[in-house]
Amino acid sequence: MPRMATHQVTTSYDERFDRLTARGRAAVLTGTHHRDGPLVEGGRWGISVVLRPDPAAAATLAALAGEAVAAAGGGHWPTGSAATAHVTVLPLEPYREKVPDDDPDVARYAAGLRAAAARSGPVRLRFAGVSLSPAGVLAAAWPVDGAADRLAENLKDSIGRNRWSDRDIWYATLLHFTGEVRHPRRLVDWVAARRRIDPIPTRITRVDLVAWSSERDGAQPLPVTLASAPLTGPADG
Repeated sequence: MPRMATHQVTTSYDERFDRLTARGRAAVLTGTHHRDGPLVEGGRWGISVVLRPDPAAAATLAALAGEAVAAAGGGHWPTGSAATAHVTVLPLEPYREKVPDDDPDVARYAAGLRAAAARSGPVRLRFAGVSLSPAGVLAAAWPVDGAADRLAENLKDSIGRNRWSDRDIWYATLLHFTGEVRHPRRLVDWVAARRRIDPIPTRITRVDLVAWSSERDGAQPLPVTLASAPLTGPADG
């Protein structure tokens, strides 16, 4: 587990996570948190553009995800596991159960992904704290430079903006709630003790277009890569 640490952060950015965590805390303690379940047509977990942490960062995030599941009482999706850890850059559409191999939207997304990646350099992030949302537990990420935001803007330019385009924080979800949090106070206290951790750095050199699929109803969604492109544009700084 990462040790507690003190480091400099951008106050306004930090406050966004504080506000989100306050909302998550209230939802968990009152039992009004969101509960994910079987994937449904038109619902969450649609095709998205994501970044996947490098193996060292993914392993550390997986350990945190395991702790989060234990603190909550088990039974939730450990989305921060090594197989599923990701940072969503741009959600593109609601969930579709059937995505044909020759789907024209996927072809357009893939072309836009490649165009944006060619103009974007490697993305460096530092996961420097744990936050709580009404839907789950997050590893809060601070961009090291402007590369992450530039990639997001390039993707919106090449693929198109939508109702999910605007985001003001970066994170990887460690755990998605799927039912009752059996130990709400323990989870809230666990998050509070890890609001600041020693930064977990990652340098990401590829960007992926993924769909999400479950082997059975209610099972944790797993990513299915539809397209991938190297970040070959100029590095920031």
